[in-house]
Amino acid sequence: MCEFKVFSDGRLAAEDVVCANTSDGALILKDVLGSSTKVDNCVIAEIDVAKETMVLKKASIIGDMLRFVAAIAKCEEAGKYDRDLEDIWQRVKSQGDETIRDLWMRYQKPRRKDTS
Repeated sequence: MCEFKVFSDGRLAAEDVVCANTSDGALILKDVLGSSTKVDNCVIAEIDVAKETMVLKKASIIGDMLRFVAAIAKCEEAGKYDRDLEDIWQRVKSQGDETIRDLWMRYQKPRRKDTS
């Protein structure tokens, strides 16, 4: 059986992980003894079976995005629409807009006018 060392932000987050799933916008890692480690706002970015490592990618938007995907699945399974889906989507869009603004403020360089 393959047991993974899990890294997040370059640090060890969990060891001996044999199962990973999502619940309420978080990644749940279960080890060989059945103990769970909850990691918020992360997705699995890389799995290397040969090295028995798993690398997580963290971003503030991920938790709400996972909740949105779960809400879509819930609607499809129930065969009916749930208005909560709209609220969750608004949170995802808001997080996305905030991230874009933050990146623009940090990295957008003013363009020089051509004075020739």
